[in-house]
Amino acid sequence: MLDIQKYNFPTAIVILGGTGDLAQTKLFPALFDLYAQNVLPDTFTIIGLSRKDLSDEEYRAFVRNSLPTTPRRDDTVVDAFLAHIRYVSGNFDDAAMYERLKTTLHAFDDSIAQCTSKLFYLAVPPHFYSQIFAKLKESNAMALCDGVGSWSRLLVEKPFGRDLDTANALEAQLCELFTEDQIYRIDHYLAKDAIENIIALRFANSILADSWTKEYIESIAIRLFETKDVANRGAFYDGIGALRDVGQNHMMQMLALLTMGNVNVHDALSVREGRAQALRSFGRQTPKHIVRAQYAGFTETTGVAAGSETETYFKIETELDTAAWKGVRFVLESGKALAKSGTEAVITFRALDLCQCGYEPTPHKHQNILRITFSPEHRINLTVWVKKPGFDFVLEQRELELAHTASTDTRSPEAYERVLFDCIAGDQTRFVSGAEVRAAWEFITPILETFPTLPLPTYTPGSQGPTA
Repeated sequence: MLDIQKYNFPTAIVILGGTGDLAQTKLFPALFDLYAQNVLPDTFTIIGLSRKDLSDEEYRAFVRNSLPTTPRRDDTVVDAFLAHIRYVSGNFDDAAMYERLKTTLHAFDDSIAQCTSKLFYLAVPPHFYSQIFAKLKESNAMALCDGVGSWSRLLVEKPFGRDLDTANALEAQLCELFTEDQIYRIDHYLAKDAIENIIALRFANSILADSWTKEYIESIAIRLFETKDVANRGAFYDGIGALRDVGQNHMMQMLALLTMGNVNVHDALSVREGRAQALRSFGRQTPKHIVRAQYAGFTETTGVAAGSETETYFKIETELDTAAWKGVRFVLESGKALAKSGTEAVITFRALDLCQCGYEPTPHKHQNILRITFSPEHRINLTVWVKKPGFDFVLEQRELELAHTASTDTRSPEAYERVLFDCIAGDQTRFVSGAEVRAAWEFITPILETFPTLPLPTYTPGSQGPTA
């Protein structure tokens, strides 16, 4: 973790959508945990923006109710945290609201006799992005201070567009109004310890680093399964679908980490360019096989259009023609309302040409399989083959397992703790670049365009997914 004292400047954290679900369930618990760990700047304020008409005290009560019961939730600490919180009401397209925000920011500056750095977090649905970007620029709310070390940054949640064209339009607006060092595009998966551990696993272990090539790897599969259905998010999900929801972002970022070349992990530019270059390789390919499906009963969900053809499951298989990965099969598979929940990457290594495989009653392909489980627990399993005890030379399968969550007494920060901390510290390593967004959409958009031409089988909730 970076030393916050190096970046200990007075900071105003502005949350647009301050009464929404994201703020309530993720941002305020994360901010409080950072505060309880003494890693927020010594001088800070948090300003919530929303259409609801609330006083500062009413908003503080809302925030208090957002904080879960944890060992760090001491009432004295909670009260001290809440004292830093203010509220501004108004519509996101209302110029007067941004003027009220500036007044609140200036009042805080006056109270500490110093101009603050500013963090603007867009915890709002994507259809608000364009107007908020424009109003922030027009109002000069993100104006930089004259003081040394001050900054002004914008945190933007995914999704970044609906396809390549809309993503390019959004990116053009962002880059016209703000500088790249101000823009922090969030994919919270990149802020998960378990996901970031892919880099350590690949490049810090010679046994894997030397064999992480097309000569040794047969296939890489990424699976993100959920037992939950869309529940009360029918209207939202019907407009998005599984591929946009998790495929274009989370799974493509995992794929980038699994296939990129070696990078300098201490240099944000190196890491982001490494991920972008890996994603560009996929953007040039046409998938070999595509399956989409929908769980039975989805169209009966509140908010879902009758006869909807939105996919709740997809499976994509492709290969690369690049020098590094030619001949390796890649699989992306995800779905809702399935038999099990979990996120994993499965790397299957090629069988040995000369294998001391012993006598087998039936022919068998002895392969090593590396399974990285990211959730619900972080585990790493390696399938190996050993001699079975007995007179005959017969092999049996065994697994070497590392339960990573139990391997250290150091607390792993929650993803949104890291998102907020890194933005304050000015570290863009775990944030998506514009080049990564474009490259991911270059692969995903043609797939979306083929969906209407593909069958849409149904599968039973609680099953393994479509049978074909």
